[in-house]
Amino acid sequence: MEQKKYRCPYCEQSFDTEDELSKHMDKVHIGKGLLEGDRRKR
Repeated sequence: MEQKKYRCPYCEQSFDTEDELSKHMDKVHIGKGLLEGDRRKR
């Protein structure tokens, strides 16, 4: 099994893409939709 590239700094979850990680962090940990480098929600 291939290891996922993007690991959440707040929990043990890992994701295949940076976008999946960003969505996870927005929903679970931050909830505001603003992450460094994520300009989609501005």
